[in-house]
Amino acid sequence: MNKKVFIYFFLYLLTVPNIALAKWGKGELKLDKSTMENLLMYMYGAGNPKYSGDEKRKNDPMIFAVSEDGSSSMYYYCPSQYNYECMDNNTAYKAIKGCEELSRGVKCYTLAKKRKIVWKNGGPKVKIKKKDLKSPYKVAKLIQDAGFYDGDVSKLAGINVKSGQVDEEIGITGEKKDSTSENKTTQETDIVKQLEDLKELYESGSLTKKEFDKAKKKLLAN
Repeated sequence: MNKKVFIYFFLYLLTVPNIALAKWGKGELKLDKSTMENLLMYMYGAGNPKYSGDEKRKNDPMIFAVSEDGSSSMYYYCPSQYNYECMDNNTAYKAIKGCEELSRGVKCYTLAKKRKIVWKNGGPKVKIKKKDLKSPYKVAKLIQDAGFYDGDVSKLAGINVKSGQVDEEIGITGEKKDSTSENKTTQETDIVKQLEDLKELYESGSLTKKEFDKAKKKLLAN
């Protein structure tokens, strides 16, 4: 390499983000619920609704970065009709820097490249295949079985397998949520809270025993 070429190469290195900083993570990693759900969306190619908000999803997972504490993440996907724009070698670096902005300085590293988990935690290797995408629950279990999630998989938000977006009307296994049951649970929680408030009022002397019993009876009757 002559001196002139070496100088140009050196200047190039100074102007391009350090790709080495975008290294794969290693060691124990536990994702929180929100990050786990983001990872599922990533696996399904969810992103800008312009590309993934209908049944003709055209996004391909590209890179997923996560903070060491598992609470923040940033990912990039690749709309197939714009494939040429997805060949930026610095995308992993940008994902990590974006993740660290969200994590307020907690170090971030690459967790997944395309649909392959590259974070080395000593657990089973995970590569999500297209046939696995038929079941968001199965995808979540594969990630959990590899040691990245300790939460209750059944409590994760449902994923619309066509759009990749979170769907609050279904569970992770695809079944529709029982809104009646949810409303009942909410009502029961409200009643408990109101009973506690009544008790505090009675104990503080704001309510007489008779007033307390009457209010309690009325509340339980509802």
